[in-house]
Amino acid sequence: MRREQGLKAFTVLSCDNVRENGHVAKAAVLGLAKARDAALAAWIADNVTFPCTMVDRIVPAATEETLQLVADQLGVYDPCAIACEPFRQWVIEDNFVNGRPDWDTVGAQFVADVVPFEMMKLRMLNGSHSFLAYLGYLGGYDTIADTMTNPAYRRAALALMLDEQAPTLSMPEGTDLEGYANLLIARFTNPSLKHRTWQIAMDGSQKLPQRLLDPVRLHLQQGDDYRRLTLGVAGWMRYVGGIDEQGKTIDVVDPLLAQYQAIHQQYQTPEERVRGLLAIESIFGSDLPKNHEFVQAVTDAYQQLLQNGAKATVEALAK
Repeated sequence: MRREQGLKAFTVLSCDNVRENGHVAKAAVLGLAKARDAALAAWIADNVTFPCTMVDRIVPAATEETLQLVADQLGVYDPCAIACEPFRQWVIEDNFVNGRPDWDTVGAQFVADVVPFEMMKLRMLNGSHSFLAYLGYLGGYDTIADTMTNPAYRRAALALMLDEQAPTLSMPEGTDLEGYANLLIARFTNPSLKHRTWQIAMDGSQKLPQRLLDPVRLHLQQGDDYRRLTLGVAGWMRYVGGIDEQGKTIDVVDPLLAQYQAIHQQYQTPEERVRGLLAIESIFGSDLPKNHEFVQAVTDAYQQLLQNGAKATVEALAK
């Protein structure tokens, strides 16, 4: 109707928590428009903008305890209630039609390119979250805040962020990555959040490549240290084996669970199991299984977890 009436277009602002969400929204809208009217699709492409956004706020899955806490506070039971941390961040690509709201006056960040901030979150926050989730669960910790009560886990997570993840980023000038890392440590330490290690450990096959393995590739190219990234990968391998350090069954939730189980049934030695998991191309690609340095590093870390347990292995790394 706007095209037909000669009115100006508007901005389509995606708030989905997915990478490059503006591009995803644009592809969907243009795909539908082309199916209806090629001229309409061309008009949208020329006149409508689809800024990308990034949102960050830790919101654990609600439990019965969460719902009861909210009910006690409000006096009303709400089955859709959630609990979240005080921190919030909204980064928005400054690409609007006909001006934009002054959301920066209330805390939103308008930037030229959202991608660097997505990568910062993906690697420093999400990557360290996965590291803590697998090694924390194996160490007997129920929540991320519980893992952070162990000084060795805190030191290892901070070193992972600053020494192995931050160097892989290309951030705008003036970005304080050290301050961001320290803020993440404080956020992870929040005892009220109760973000379960088991929840974060879900669907590792979909998370590992972006969070841990892409940074590994960069370190392999540059010859840098990546011990903590390697231990995170080994922690995932130990976790998807399905048996914890006390011999209890782990409820592994992952679309590739059947494949993990087949690998552990087929292979018995640590070396064989590591190679079997590394052979999953959808996770590790075709390059990493061929890199002898990486294969040996993961195998060594995996064996340390089997022999010494997660706590002792993290403590040895964090010294």
